Amino acid sequence: MRRLTISAHACTETLSLLITMAWADGRLDEREKAGVRGAAEVLNLSKEFRDKLDKALEKAMPADQLLLDTLSARDKAFSFVAATWMSGVDDDVDAKEKAVLDKLANRFGFGAERRAELEAIAKDLAKGDKRAWGDEIVKLFKAIPPRLEESSPGDVEVAFE
Repeated sequence: MRRLTISAHACTETLSLLITMAWADGRLDEREKAGVRGAAEVLNLSKEFRDKLDKALEKAMPADQLLLDTLSARDKAFSFVAATWMSGVDDDVDAKEKAVLDKLANRFGFGAERRAELEAIAKDLAKGDKRAWGDEIVKLFKAIPPRLEESSPGDVEVAFE
């Protein structure tokens, strides 16, 4: 079994980015809240941190205030896939959400081909009629790393440090 380790910084910034995406269209849908809370559960965050997260969900978080530039290339890709996934949680990708994704792709230095590849990962994960966002975020977090690393399929244990 391979082990994927995600730093606490990458987890924090990815969650912050999910909140930014949830608010990008100017409103916060219950499914978007469930997605962010589901991510917190997957990351096994402390109750104290989950309480802070709930407070952060109360208002929009500007993307330019996120500390994303210090993420590794893999963590940037991971965050972009998560953000793309979040943009479709409410089944409507608003023009404002697209604009945030455009800025994010530029900020991360993704060309058109890499961006299309990462968006395809997010879309593959979002298929199906019955969508439980808390469960889907688990699927998202477990499925992204092997596909980003372009490695052979196999068991992956996701660990957070």
